[in-house]
Amino acid sequence: MNVEVGSPDEVTSYRKIAIASWRHPRDPTTYGWIDVPVEAAETYLKNHDSEVPATLTHFLALALADSIKRQPEFNRFLRAGKLYPRLSTDAFITTLLRGKKGKDLSGFVIRNITSKSLAEVAKESAEEADKLRKGEDKEMEATQRRVNMLPAEFLRIAMWFQELIAYRLNLNPRWVGMPKDRFGSFMISNIGALGLEKAFIPLSPYTRCPIIVGLGKPREEAIVKDGEVAVGRVVTISLTFDHRFADGAQGALVLRRLQKIFANPEGFPSVFHLEDD
Repeated sequence: MNVEVGSPDEVTSYRKIAIASWRHPRDPTTYGWIDVPVEAAETYLKNHDSEVPATLTHFLALALADSIKRQPEFNRFLRAGKLYPRLSTDAFITTLLRGKKGKDLSGFVIRNITSKSLAEVAKESAEEADKLRKGEDKEMEATQRRVNMLPAEFLRIAMWFQELIAYRLNLNPRWVGMPKDRFGSFMISNIGALGLEKAFIPLSPYTRCPIIVGLGKPREEAIVKDGEVAVGRVVTISLTFDHRFADGAQGALVLRRLQKIFANPEGFPSVFHLEDD
């Protein structure tokens, strides 16, 4: 089995219509964003005791996983017109690589991220990113070789075959040399590392990932604080999700939860330390 799942959900009439109306994400994209003060999160990270320094990306990954845990519609696997709950919450974090052909985009998965602390996520992320940059991720290297070898037309056929094996049939694709459940439950792209303050990230059909979040570059901006206008540090978090999985109401609740966590990290110990809120 490629994706470990439970029994299929009982869906509402509109969810059934949405599933029937759209194919895998080519047009059901829904967008939202929030501008949040980032100083509390930056202070929290600065004071956090960790073997590997934790970043805003790690902070966001755990905050988003917690938000999705409360809106489980997003942590689903769509197959044959049915939505199945995933048995774990896995985060795909994009990584910028520099190779012979220039800058390239890759990434890694943090499995069962809701069971891990901020320090554990920071350490695992550093290890996985280092593997990618050194070419030590064997599955990814094998995939890259096949991609580089095939012309675009043949690659399209290979991707269709991968989709058939891994998603339509939900078989473990390792027997044909492809990584299992490569992209997980949700994706995070730190667009701030590229110097961008805000952008919407498109859903990619081949990932079957229903939600992707962009983290912009923190910036100074006029904000209202204690009833007065002041200069504060702000970051834009953009949200792109597949309308077949959830509605704007669920998307708004995810963004609202992120806003609360960024405003007061100390008030949400279970998000980062596995304790009760």
